[in-house]
Amino acid sequence: MSYNPTSRSSGPAKKAKRVSDVNALGGVAQQPAPYNPIPAPNLSANYDNNPTVQSPNNYYTPNTSPSNYMQSPQAPNYNPQYASSPYDPNQPQINPNQIGFNMFQQPIMQDMALQYGQKLADQGKELVNKELEKYVSVTKLKYYFAVDNKYVMNKLRLLFFPFAQKDWSLKFDQETAVQPRYDLNSPDLYIPTMGYITYIVLAGFILGLQDRFSPEQLGIQASSALAYNIFELIIYTITLYVTNIQTTLRTLDLVAFSGYKYASIVAILCATILFSTTGYWIALIYCGSTLAFFLLRTLKAKVLSEPVSSAAQAPNYDPYSQQPQSFDHTLGRKRKLYFLFMFAILQFFLPFMLTKHLK
Repeated sequence: MSYNPTSRSSGPAKKAKRVSDVNALGGVAQQPAPYNPIPAPNLSANYDNNPTVQSPNNYYTPNTSPSNYMQSPQAPNYNPQYASSPYDPNQPQINPNQIGFNMFQQPIMQDMALQYGQKLADQGKELVNKELEKYVSVTKLKYYFAVDNKYVMNKLRLLFFPFAQKDWSLKFDQETAVQPRYDLNSPDLYIPTMGYITYIVLAGFILGLQDRFSPEQLGIQASSALAYNIFELIIYTITLYVTNIQTTLRTLDLVAFSGYKYASIVAILCATILFSTTGYWIALIYCGSTLAFFLLRTLKAKVLSEPVSSAAQAPNYDPYSQQPQSFDHTLGRKRKLYFLFMFAILQFFLPFMLTKHLK
């Protein structure tokens, strides 16, 4: 016999009461499931054999879990070693400033930078040579700096002891003058340039010993020496033009021969430092005499000789020309001798003007 709690053995049946308190039933009331317009996938379908059945991966079911709203999606290829968090000292830190520096340490980038720099240097050199060619021939200028150590030592010996020299002729290679390194009697611009710079340094040193040095004095010494040299070149050029003297001298030859006086000036200043005023006068007289003798003997082959193609016409001589040259020693000899003596006398006057304030 089964027991029915709603049934009673006696009396009429009573109406059941409605319970409004859910907790009184001893459990939580289940809420109805939210409406989802997307149909649930049929897990029992055979996706491999029936291609008309759509795969459940094609459906998108939103995740309504509250915990997922606070989480950011993570990339599938995420690598935690590149994370740079200032709050985690265990993770490796990446300095953004080192990214470009590390890039230039690559051999490919270094080779590209080297090639680009070389290209810029070549373009700059070509531009300088192109602009310089408008005023001075670079090829001819290189000729005057084609020297070596042996030539410089022998040339200085010849400047200060020219009396023992016997051969003052110029050497030619296929009717063209050879470079100074192969001919001791050829003019050069290396010794005049170095003598000019050394003169400025020694002048500043002597002024310092006399408590008269100032930075402006170096500029004054350099500008005054350059002005005297330009004045000397103007005198030579005007004299050759007025007297109509035809010589084999060129402008760079005049610059070279007039610049040899700076080697004598350096010797004079060294004697002044060692022996004071007495050494200055002795060195001035000796160096002036040796320089005058050297220029007379060296310029004789260039001034007293004149290139001519015939007895009636005397074209200008070009030492760089490949054409054979002929010489005539009879035209204007007296005027040429006057020019040589004027050149030699100025080698006493100009060194004195450049050193008299330093004795």
